[in-house]
Amino acid sequence: MEVNNLLCTFKCLRALSLCLYGLLAVLPDSVGNLKHLRYLNLNGTEIKGLPDSVCGLYNLQTLLLRNCYCLKELPTNMGRLVNLRHLDIRGTDLKGMPIHMGKLRSLQNLSTFYVGKGERSGSNIKELGELPHLSGSLCISKLENVYQTRDAKEVNLKDKKGLSELELKWERDHENYDSERERDVLEQLCPHTNLKSLSIIFYYGAEYPSWLGACSFSNMVSLKLKDCRYCSSLPPLGQLTALKELSIEGLNGVSCVDSEFYGDGSCATNKPFKSLEKLTFRRMLGWKEWFIFEGEDEGGVFPTLRELRIIECPKLTGNLPSLLPSLSVIEIEDCPQLVASLPSPSALHELALTNCDEVVLKELSPKLQSLGIGGCHVTLLEGGLHTTLKTLHINGVLQLPGSHYYPSIESLKVNKGPGSLWSLPLEFFPKLKSIEISNSDNLESLSASDKSLLDLTSLTKLTIYECPNFVSFPSGGLCAPNLTEISISHCEKLKSLAEGMHTLLPSLLYLELRDCPELESFPEGGLPSNLQILQIGLCDKLFLRRMEWGLQSLHSLREIIIRYYAREVGSFPEEALLPPSLIRLSITFPHLTSLNGRGFQHLTLLKQLEIWCCNNLQRLPEEGFPASLSFLDIWDCTLLKKRYRRKNGKEWRKISHIPIIMIDNEVIT
Repeated sequence: MEVNNLLCTFKCLRALSLCLYGLLAVLPDSVGNLKHLRYLNLNGTEIKGLPDSVCGLYNLQTLLLRNCYCLKELPTNMGRLVNLRHLDIRGTDLKGMPIHMGKLRSLQNLSTFYVGKGERSGSNIKELGELPHLSGSLCISKLENVYQTRDAKEVNLKDKKGLSELELKWERDHENYDSERERDVLEQLCPHTNLKSLSIIFYYGAEYPSWLGACSFSNMVSLKLKDCRYCSSLPPLGQLTALKELSIEGLNGVSCVDSEFYGDGSCATNKPFKSLEKLTFRRMLGWKEWFIFEGEDEGGVFPTLRELRIIECPKLTGNLPSLLPSLSVIEIEDCPQLVASLPSPSALHELALTNCDEVVLKELSPKLQSLGIGGCHVTLLEGGLHTTLKTLHINGVLQLPGSHYYPSIESLKVNKGPGSLWSLPLEFFPKLKSIEISNSDNLESLSASDKSLLDLTSLTKLTIYECPNFVSFPSGGLCAPNLTEISISHCEKLKSLAEGMHTLLPSLLYLELRDCPELESFPEGGLPSNLQILQIGLCDKLFLRRMEWGLQSLHSLREIIIRYYAREVGSFPEEALLPPSLIRLSITFPHLTSLNGRGFQHLTLLKQLEIWCCNNLQRLPEEGFPASLSFLDIWDCTLLKKRYRRKNGKEWRKISHIPIIMIDNEVIT
């Protein structure tokens, strides 16, 4: 039923959800006839605006517009919805709010408020002060448009006890900013001490407000400071006794983290950050030093810290905290000048070091389960890799650490190295579940001893890409009875897949082959019978021998995606090529000249057909498509678009039974 007919038929509706109509672009004016409507859900639709008639729904209490990414503005008379309690506009493209939002005095939940530049261009921020019942989560955006400090004061955030999450946000790179005014505005936006989560984003004041970090905010559990580029120091956040998560990002003016960060002594606590569990520093481009809290040896700072992340801090040189008894995760990335000795608490189970200068590990935690090393010199003073290690990620040119046997590793990820890795001996990793190797110029093969062929029972996923010299799998095949997914791409020299796939890989469900121009055929015996998804792209020699694929015997095959850009393809598909079990077919053939209707007639389960980038294809087959087809997607096919975008003529009648036909992302039926 069309939406307009639906609205005209059920005039007594109290709740209406159109969120499943993802392609809905226009909400009919007739929605205004639903005078009893209390709940309207348009989440995820493609509407560009709401009709003015919506403002006549005086009983409406809930209006949900989340992820309506095409929505540009709200109706001018939104202030007439005096009973509205919940308005969610997250994920929209709104530039501002209509005037008189302050009349919505029943509002309890307002996800976002965009500050207007003046009375004629949207709501003034002081209208928030007229909404006494706001609770839950609120984002106040475009704060650069607040020109009068007294307007910010009239918001009365201190009186809004129900707010638990608050985001204060300026536009990125806003021009003509006044640093002092922004500081004054932020000072006036002091929230109630019940607040649990606070984010301050793109603030260009030189100082933080006096209330930030005050110990009276004893309920604050999450705090984020992002791109406050002109602040040269950090507020006394160590005094927030309940704080569990702290993220500091893009504070380029901060050169050192010093005693001020831990607290100014105004709170009666001798353990700064006593509840903190997650600490992240990211894109701190001017940060050079981290001064350790003086009382660390007497009882410590960060006693409950579990996760520490330091990312993109190019000038940081060292002095990381060494006494972190609860630490379980350390991630340090893109800190090229960092020379440090890292703590190794007994609780540590995940360690990732990428693009640092020199890192010393006194020893590895006996509970360590994940280790990632890349682009840095790592020294391990004591011990080796423990049997608890389950994940090993190597990024860069270095030797595999420790002995050459890893009995507990379940996930192996190698990127850009190691330099000596020309053959990966699978017998070193008997319990591997996942292998991902990428950008390795030296890798030539996967190898396995005859004995280990029976030991790869844990392997479920294999990914190899951007390995230009990779040419072979283990002799005799890859015996991995539980392997479900293989993805191989950009391996220019690979000529053949693993032997005996049809018997040695009985659980394989997904096979992707891309940019392997020398690959000529599937192994003798064909592909595993349980295969469900097959994706082949830019494997020109393999495609030209497609009649040898043996797909007719694959009774579980549901999806086929084929991309072929080389020489002309006269007709596709051949009558005996595709299996009758097929549900989805996606093809990209720029040189395809015709579709063979007889090649589709036996596909009685086919539901989805995608025809992309077939610019030489003039028409669809004379025989039409199977009656089962419910979705036809035509994209970037110039001649087809010209012929079929108008719903008339003999040829249109051959496809008119298809419920959904989309051309260049536009639904035409």
